[in-house]
Amino acid sequence: MRLPLEKIIFDKAASLSLIALFSPVFVAIFLMMVLENIFIPSSRGKIIYREKRISAGEPFEILKFRLFKQKALDKILETEKLIDTKKLEGNKINLTYAGRIIKPFYFDELPQLFNILKGDMSLVGPRPVAPANSERLISKGLYSKKLIKAGLTGYFQAQKDKIPPPNQEESDMAYIDFCRDNSGWRIVMEDIKIILSTVLTVLRAKGVYRHHI
Repeated sequence: MRLPLEKIIFDKAASLSLIALFSPVFVAIFLMMVLENIFIPSSRGKIIYREKRISAGEPFEILKFRLFKQKALDKILETEKLIDTKKLEGNKINLTYAGRIIKPFYFDELPQLFNILKGDMSLVGPRPVAPANSERLISKGLYSKKLIKAGLTGYFQAQKDKIPPPNQEESDMAYIDFCRDNSGWRIVMEDIKIILSTVLTVLRAKGVYRHHI
């Protein structure tokens, strides 16, 4: 599904503005991780963590600040092709000291603003999944991850505080249907509402990335 020009312009302008706004945070995290690499050998590793994900049916490398000790990542890769980061997050021993600080604020996701600026992702859309998970979803007839560009947040993440929480695939398809049926500027206005709702969800400490299909 091709995104309207208005949404593309909004994504690039907003991501560039957010990168500028959070530049002190980027610098602080970078320095914190460099110092930890120097003084704590068990935490040494790359600053940016890269993992293959799917966006609109196409593979790309998602960017994150590395939360985990390299040893924990390497141990999983010895036996599995796919790293389940949620399992790793469940044990604090796997996290670096910097990772423990930035994880509650989701600051590890900030580098994805560069994915958006590059055009790999959009600010709003279904969350990207690993290729193996994408194939599994398609085999079940769930196509939202293939139909539209992946997003930093979306309907599902913005409504996580509802009880019971919404179904992720239904939420993603509702957004896709909205994009199909509305003009570019209406989509941009809806994206702004979703982003603001997501911020409120985070501030209420409900968490936006705890549950994935």
